Amino acid sequence: MKTSLKKILSVAVTGTMLLGSAGCLKTSGNKKDVLKAAEALASNMVSASADDLIKNSSLDKNSSEAVKLTELLDGEYSDDQLAFFKAVEKTITYEVDEDSCDVENDEATVDIIFTIADYDAVLEAEYADIDELIAAVEKADTKEIKFIADFVKEDKEWIANNVGNKKFMELYDYRNAEFSFALTPEMIAEFIDRDLSSFWMTADGVYTDTTFIEYDFYFNTEVLDYADKDIYVYFMLLKDGEDIYDSDVIQFGVADSITCRVDLEQLIFTSSDVLDAGTYTIRLLTTDSQLIDEETVTVEVTPEPEPTDTVETEPVVVSNDGEGIFYAYNDEAFKSYVIEAKWFDYDGYKTGDYQFSLDVETIAFSLKVTDDCDKTVSYYYAFTDDPSESSITEAINNCEYSNTISPTSYTNGNYYDIDYPINGNAIPGYYMFYVTDAETEDVLIYGYCEVGL
Repeated sequence: MKTSLKKILSVAVTGTMLLGSAGCLKTSGNKKDVLKAAEALASNMVSASADDLIKNSSLDKNSSEAVKLTELLDGEYSDDQLAFFKAVEKTITYEVDEDSCDVENDEATVDIIFTIADYDAVLEAEYADIDELIAAVEKADTKEIKFIADFVKEDKEWIANNVGNKKFMELYDYRNAEFSFALTPEMIAEFIDRDLSSFWMTADGVYTDTTFIEYDFYFNTEVLDYADKDIYVYFMLLKDGEDIYDSDVIQFGVADSITCRVDLEQLIFTSSDVLDAGTYTIRLLTTDSQLIDEETVTVEVTPEPEPTDTVETEPVVVSNDGEGIFYAYNDEAFKSYVIEAKWFDYDGYKTGDYQFSLDVETIAFSLKVTDDCDKTVSYYYAFTDDPSESSITEAINNCEYSNTISPTSYTNGNYYDIDYPINGNAIPGYYMFYVTDAETEDVLIYGYCEVGL
């Protein structure tokens, strides 16, 4: 009885062991096939071939995951982006963790450990060009990305089952990386719009009797892409090769133009009413003083007239140049706001303190006022070729041009621009103006100029 029982138990145990061994043999064979499939999957992931990845997986080629994967790996990119992708992909290696392989029936999982350049750390620095960026990628530290690959068995083949999921796509995050290169002086110069950039108020490269110099740099709109890059430039003004003014730094990219203007009062070396004659150069530079561009203009000063014998008369006492000669105030309170009053020359046609040539484009009287003057005024222009009282009265009662304005703020102060855009259609004679308070219509100041006489 005991012997029989031992035999039965022995057979049972042996059968169990044989069955277990048979199961192990089956699992062992499956594991080998799964590891082979994992190797193929890892190789395709490193190759970044969307077609191969989709074809050798359970992913439907029309699914959103497949479309997203194809767009990411086969989309349109710039040459610099493609060069960056290639550099990163050259750093990718992988290891299939055989110990992690787990097979149950027709399902299996395997850990694939990828090693890749730590491109995020690389992109924290700035680079001059793509070659410099690629060199940094090649020398970069590495990081690991673990992907647990799922497989299912279909027709005796192990097929990857989680291609395109969030964890799978983590390997390709480098394709979403954004990078731009530090702007060199040459790159900034290429943005300059040469058709628009110019010196203000001179078309022939000459300023005459000027109190300022201004060059306006205009750029292509691509510069606005650099608004958040904290790139700064500055400009300097040179006279006859000598640096006489350096500007504050200017942020590049926040606007499509940079105004380089220097006014007489910003220069401490001169006591003249106008800039000294000479050759003036505007230089635009990076903050480390690398030249971006420079432009040169000539300044001419009208010689003082030769003294002539004159009959001594009682001097005319005026409180400002020209007051009582070609203009006068009618309101002392308004006069207290005025810093400077004069006929202004936009076009280079002014021939005297209150004289213009006949081809003048804009007849302009300029009032520089204090910062607390914000009064809105109306002004009127009238014309007569007969300086008799009756003709003047008739002309003023039939003004040719009027406008209502407030002070305009410029870099060198606040001005009322009493402008008459005559556009080269002047008639020889006298152009008179008067300015009124826009609310009360009280006359504040009046004057006249001579045109073509």
